[in-house]
Amino acid sequence: MNFLSTYRLNFADLPSSLVDSQKSKVRIVPVPYEATVTYKGGTKEAPFAIITASQNLELWDEELGVEPCEVGIFTLAPFKCSSSGPKEAVKEICSYVEKIWDSEKFYIFIGGEHIVSAGIVKALSKIYSSLSVLCLDAHADLRNVYEGSPYNHACAMRRVKECSFSLVELGLRSFSKEEAEYLKREAIPYQTSFQVLQSDSWKNIIREHLSEFVYVTVDVDVMDPSFMPSVGTPEPGGLDWYKILEIIRFTARHKKIVGADIVEFSPLAGVVAPDFLVAKLIYKIIGYRFFLK
Repeated sequence: MNFLSTYRLNFADLPSSLVDSQKSKVRIVPVPYEATVTYKGGTKEAPFAIITASQNLELWDEELGVEPCEVGIFTLAPFKCSSSGPKEAVKEICSYVEKIWDSEKFYIFIGGEHIVSAGIVKALSKIYSSLSVLCLDAHADLRNVYEGSPYNHACAMRRVKECSFSLVELGLRSFSKEEAEYLKREAIPYQTSFQVLQSDSWKNIIREHLSEFVYVTVDVDVMDPSFMPSVGTPEPGGLDWYKILEIIRFTARHKKIVGADIVEFSPLAGVVAPDFLVAKLIYKIIGYRFFLK
């Protein structure tokens, strides 16, 4: 298999000079996996919707004063897992990431449901000895088993915690008693959306509990559903656009973000604003990774 085969749609519809599998510093990896969603489906449609929306991005970043795309953005063909079940899917994703990973590149994975993060982080834990994970999510995703599987999307961060140096969760506002007990027992640093919005103490958590190398996973339901309705499990409240950017910007300034994913996006027919929001979030992450001063 050619692991660097390009997608027929390139992120942001860039000119050929900025879409080079070898020279581009950024690689967009669509992972349209969906198997264990428990409420509203549609995450398998996310990569296509997001990349399609990205075709309409303005390439100038008014905050940074640059065109982040100048580093080059190469979009890989979608990675499609087999239908052998979620455990096998995580193994396949892990193996795939190990094959394509180049530490000189910056990877952004577009899911798919949240369990894809477990396969990605498992692969990266073999590459970075002190990899930390920053998770922005409405849900803790720390169940050990859910609906009979330890690889359900509700178990994603439990599996991530098992193979990462440190896990930090921000934006939580829905988790079970089991997860509350696990957060306490494992002393996992976290803040609810309300806490994040009330003070800047989350900055100390990032400084003190994340190692030098950080992987960022964004479940889009961390955002307020009033402007991010395209999710499978919406929760009242949540973070807004500027707070999400502030968190990622702060992390990029104080740590080295080695990769990121955007997951649990479920496109809604006829509602394109959320598609564009996620596309722009990806573009902002690229800008922060390469152009912060």
